[in-house]
Amino acid sequence: MPAPDRPTDGGSVPETRIRRILVALDSATAGGTTLEIAADLAAAQACELSGLFIEDQDLLHLAELPFAREIQLGKAISRALAPELLLQDLRAQAALARSATQRQAERCRLSWSFQVTRGRGEEAVLLAAAAGDMIAIARGFGALAQIGRLSRRLRLIAVRAPGPILLTGEPAVSRSGPVLLPYDASPAARSMLAIAADLARARRQVLEILLLGDAAGTENEVADRLRATAAGRPLPTLRFWTPRDCAAALRRLLDADRGLLVLPVDATCFSPEEVERVIERTRLPVVLQAEAADGKP
Repeated sequence: MPAPDRPTDGGSVPETRIRRILVALDSATAGGTTLEIAADLAAAQACELSGLFIEDQDLLHLAELPFAREIQLGKAISRALAPELLLQDLRAQAALARSATQRQAERCRLSWSFQVTRGRGEEAVLLAAAAGDMIAIARGFGALAQIGRLSRRLRLIAVRAPGPILLTGEPAVSRSGPVLLPYDASPAARSMLAIAADLARARRQVLEILLLGDAAGTENEVADRLRATAAGRPLPTLRFWTPRDCAAALRRLLDADRGLLVLPVDATCFSPEEVERVIERTRLPVVLQAEAADGKP
């Protein structure tokens, strides 16, 4: 993670500066809404939008097998899966993804870049990601489309990623609304205070902080922490809510149908199973992050 710009008066709460949003694209997700949502966030963060199209290494290896066939049900076509034709198709899809990246960048007046790499899904994304990057990934990307409990896979990706992960795609939608942050004063939650405030300020939305566990009644302390990382910039409008219990907080996150969710995957306020439930059922784009770099396993 990027080093904090300045220490806070209440402990180390790094300000996460997003320098680039790296959008993972493959043949299944290049035409989805991930680029649009990522471009909106990049505009909010005044950072670069970068498309990364991944040629599936395993699919290309499969095409080299003599028994591999392509079946198009809509056209009732069955033919040998030729590696050269598959590569040609992937290159055409990459060109479309590049055009889509450029179109979204121009819509938001962003600097942008695009690259094509070959590899295995999220491994290729992690290799391409650098400090200061937010990785944008769709629910239908690569192996995530075939994994029943995609949240467990995403937890592993978040632990290894150099920065936050933006998860989009069905059932998530992108509608204007508050930035939600469940906050229990754990290191994982404290590490996401700054990015939640950054996103709310840039999107001109309310930052709604759900105070859980030991954080109940700490509104002033949390506001002080945010001011210490703001470097003189105005804070977004803050809304604090202390739910009756964690079950009430969980319902708030699952019922939300507009805005953006910032979710610390290591927070202690929810069990791992509850965190997975939120990831799988939320209707919002969600920014995930494991504990700050110095606290990661």
